[in-house]
Amino acid sequence: MRRSRRLGIVLLGLTLGVGLGTPNAVAGTTQPIARTANLAGPAVLHAGPARAPQLENTGIWHAEPIGVCMASAYRAGEYVHQGCVYDDEGGGVQYRWFYDWIFRNYTYPEDPAYRRNAADILEVRVKPLKSATAFRVTMNTMTDPSLVGLTLALGDSSKPLPAPHGANTVMPAERFVTVHGTEGDITDAASGQALADKPAVRVDQTRRQIEIRVPHAAFDPAGRSVRMALAAGLWDKANDAYLLPQASADATHPGGAIQGDPTPSAFFDTAFRFHEPFEAPYRDAQQKLAIAHGDLSDLHADVDFTKLAKKVRDDSGIPTSGYVTRVFASHTEPAQGRRLPSDPGGPPGFAATQQGGPQSGTGAGSTGRPSMQAGWPCRDDCIPDLPGRMQRYMVYIPDAKAPAQGYPSLVWTNGYALRPGDDVAEKNDLYQVFANRPGNPTMVIDVDARGNDAWFYGASGASVFEAIADARRNYPLDTERTTMSGFSSGAYGANKLALQFPDVFNKAFICDGLDVAPSFPGLNGIGDTLPVDNITAHEAGSKLIPLLPSRRNQPVMEWAGTTNDFIPYNITRQRADAYAAGDYDYEFVSWAGAASEHLVMCKGGLWEMATRWLGDAPRAVNPHHVTYVRNPMMDDPASGLVGDKAYWVSGVRTRSAALGTIDVVSHGRGLTDPAVPVKQTAIGSEQGTFSPMNPYLREYRHLGALGSGARADALDITATNISLISVDPKRAGVSCNAVLNVHSDGPLTVRMLGCGSRTFATGGGQGYASTATAAPDPGPLGTNRGAGPFVGAPFPQECCAQVPQPPLHELPPMRFPPNSPNPLPGGNAETPPIGGAVASADP
Repeated sequence: MRRSRRLGIVLLGLTLGVGLGTPNAVAGTTQPIARTANLAGPAVLHAGPARAPQLENTGIWHAEPIGVCMASAYRAGEYVHQGCVYDDEGGGVQYRWFYDWIFRNYTYPEDPAYRRNAADILEVRVKPLKSATAFRVTMNTMTDPSLVGLTLALGDSSKPLPAPHGANTVMPAERFVTVHGTEGDITDAASGQALADKPAVRVDQTRRQIEIRVPHAAFDPAGRSVRMALAAGLWDKANDAYLLPQASADATHPGGAIQGDPTPSAFFDTAFRFHEPFEAPYRDAQQKLAIAHGDLSDLHADVDFTKLAKKVRDDSGIPTSGYVTRVFASHTEPAQGRRLPSDPGGPPGFAATQQGGPQSGTGAGSTGRPSMQAGWPCRDDCIPDLPGRMQRYMVYIPDAKAPAQGYPSLVWTNGYALRPGDDVAEKNDLYQVFANRPGNPTMVIDVDARGNDAWFYGASGASVFEAIADARRNYPLDTERTTMSGFSSGAYGANKLALQFPDVFNKAFICDGLDVAPSFPGLNGIGDTLPVDNITAHEAGSKLIPLLPSRRNQPVMEWAGTTNDFIPYNITRQRADAYAAGDYDYEFVSWAGAASEHLVMCKGGLWEMATRWLGDAPRAVNPHHVTYVRNPMMDDPASGLVGDKAYWVSGVRTRSAALGTIDVVSHGRGLTDPAVPVKQTAIGSEQGTFSPMNPYLREYRHLGALGSGARADALDITATNISLISVDPKRAGVSCNAVLNVHSDGPLTVRMLGCGSRTFATGGGQGYASTATAAPDPGPLGTNRGAGPFVGAPFPQECCAQVPQPPLHELPPMRFPPNSPNPLPGGNAETPPIGGAVASADP
């Protein structure tokens, strides 16, 4: 139903116990209520950097971390190398979407202690001491230090030499240093003989750090540049050797050995990979091939110990433009490592997830009836695919200098099983087109969202705001120009987050988005619209169209395909019709031809249309008219994701678990809503990657300037199923004594921040006339979630996690179209040792 615009009239106030009485009578005033900052967005956006034990320094270590994957620097007398996260996939071929939701490379033993991530190197440090060289290796996951083996290759040799302890891998070295738990040994690389000298090993399990001190008597690097490499695998304590992958994992052995390889490498992860292509899902394409061939010769650093002795600061190895992968600490860690089948809150049987593959049943960690769907809404009581403390996202830093107010940013959330690298292609990819907007260079923030399978609920949704916050701390960004955008289920997420927290974003760009979570591609054209859940069990309260009134002050562009295969047009068309029937500032583009196809549309280089629309208008901060749909069913408080405010209206509470709508018009600045023009249409065509001709129908309405009216110290408040709101009178342009013209379908308390509160009783109509306030119906909102005869059916959770790895590693990478040859780090990326002049020295 079209939103009412006739809220400028004075409405009858309701007084406690009087019914339709004198307008604005105060039923009761509390003690003065303190004014709060009422910052835009969820609390997690403003919480500051999270504490991450892995990033803490103790003892001899003092340098600040880098935060940029696969970069190195000299800081405070330490060589600091930043690894990435979840790139511990061992050897094999570079799988891409959609292959990698079925096929695997190396897999961990099924024992939960490994958390499917035990050999993931997060950071490496090197520091010279008086009589030894200190190394600090930080792991992403550590439940038991004795499960992991590390081998350092120090120095060079004329040819690659075999690493000790049955690693089935060669690399140049003078000395090999191998540690496991708190023990270790040093081997002469040329002879393979163990030296009498031993490394001193200390483990800080809380910080997941392993400190290794190699005595100069065994290897002295002083005064020279030293070649070094580092690799991590799993340790066989019984045999004092590395565990080798077999065809399929069991409780105590890893799996994923390449079929036909009798001597698989033992290593899962390596450090010092400076030229990994950005398109690889986890930036490990070169590593996969190196491990598959059992030769790590190309993966090394040259560490200048003269620089270290002089405490030179050299950050030239940290990229300052182009593609950059960042790691950051989340405020929550539901579990270490990766999700296990036994973890709580898992996907139901017949669902599909990127990390776990197709789900064949409802195992120990899953709840609910079998449901055909892509991913699953992972709420506060759920362990997401990538639950660890350290998370990642990718940015593209424009070559153009940042404007005085900072770069605008486009936040992008991807669809099912897709990662930031899937948007890396060529000069007309998502990153570069937005980065090179004429006069408005824009930084793209492409968020991994803990695996992108959780529909941006819980920790997944919170991670989007954590990534935005991290990017704002590290790059010159204009916080007033942040556009929320996404693709497919990520477009659902972009819509969800932009509607839950509208005041964070100046605009929203939705590329072929769904309207309810979760969904199954193709069949959702029928299944998502029937009056009862059928092939998919939908999440309660997940439907987006009822939330659209929150978009009053947020222009939107949506794309859809008329003959779409994944998201049938009737799904997206519903929102187009809602925009047209309302008073929204919107553009809805219906693509035809090749661009009507789901992937072509949103991965096929059609971005110029979006950049023209984006413009440079800032977000609304203190609009005179605020409309907000409160949806308590979307709240995930443990993840810091509670949507209960917009602009200068906050603390919005509903009387029941159903949706509630609050609409407040301020007359304090004498502004009125703009005139609402009729919908317009236009036909055109864009050139793209897949096709030179991509026709479209563009439906649009752009609102003009605000009107002028009489100033008054008054607020018109219309509420349905709302029990409490707080208003910041200063931001609303009114005083503590403002007249409150209230129209509500039930008791409503209005708190005036810095003033007091007034309570109004039931009477005088039904409040805001909108279907948005309807309780969840029994259809595609999931009120029957968990029903069915197969709850807890004892079928295996994953059907494909232990499939043997076929011998495909000699083939070219299986790329995601339209990716062209691997994009590599540019000229400002590190070529070991770090290039560039020495800029300064630490005091």
